[in-house]
Amino acid sequence: MTERGFDVQRFGAVARCSLNCPEKMNALSRETGEPMVKAVRELMADETVAVIILRGEGDNFCTGSDLALLGDNLDPAVLCDMMKRMNAFLFDLHQGPKIVITEVDGYAVGGGLGLALASDITIATDQAKFCCGFIRIGAVPDMGATYFLTERLGMVKAKEVALTGDIIDAPAALAMGLINRVVSREAISEDVMKLATRIAKASPEALALTKRNRNRSRHIDLQTALDLESHMQPLMLLSEDHKAAIKKMFG
Repeated sequence: MTERGFDVQRFGAVARCSLNCPEKMNALSRETGEPMVKAVRELMADETVAVIILRGEGDNFCTGSDLALLGDNLDPAVLCDMMKRMNAFLFDLHQGPKIVITEVDGYAVGGGLGLALASDITIATDQAKFCCGFIRIGAVPDMGATYFLTERLGMVKAKEVALTGDIIDAPAALAMGLINRVVSREAISEDVMKLATRIAKASPEALALTKRNRNRSRHIDLQTALDLESHMQPLMLLSEDHKAAIKKMFG
C-alpha cells in the first residue's frame, strides 16, 4: 500500500512502514502524518499483522513538524486537530497489540524523537542523531516525548535532554538507554527485518499480552503484577497457540 508521503510493504506477518518525504527530511505534515495515522490504525486492527516496522526513507528518520507550518504560518485550528490525531496515534502505537520496531537513521528530532521512542524496540544506525530540540524553537516537548524520555531515561536524565536540546549521537544514546542497539547504516534494514520476522513467529496473543503487561509493570506494585500474571498465564497455557508451540518444540 502506497500513499503520497507514506508507504507500507507487507512481508508475511511483518508490515514495513516508511515515511516517504526525504526531500523534507520526513518532516511531519498532512502529507506524511495523515496517511501514517490511517495506515497504522488499519494495521493495528489487522489480525494477520504481528510486527510493525516504522522507518524513514532517505538519510533521516523524521525531523518533527514541518517548520514551514510554524511561526507566522501557524494555524491554531490545524495545529489542535493534528495534535489530537497524533496523540491518539501515538497512544495506539505504544499501547496497541502489535509489536512496534523503529528503525532510525540520520536525524530523529523534536516530534521525530517522540515517534522513534513510541516503539517497543528502537534500533539505530551509527549515523543516527537524536534531539529533543523543542527548547531551541521556544516550544515544549510533544509527540509523547515528555513521557517517553522519562520512561527510558528516568527523570533526571530526561530533564537534561529536554532542557538542553543537545544532539545525542547513536553511541551516547545507546549508553544512556535511549535505544536498544546500534548497527551500521548498510546493515540496519536487513537486521531489523530479521528481528521482526523472528518476533512475528511467536503467538500473536502472547506477544500482545506480554507487551501490555510490560507497559503496565511500571505503574503497578509486585503483588498486582503477580495477580496479573496468574490471571493471564492459565488462559495462554490453554490456548491452541501454546499447544502448537510445545508440539513444534518437541517434535
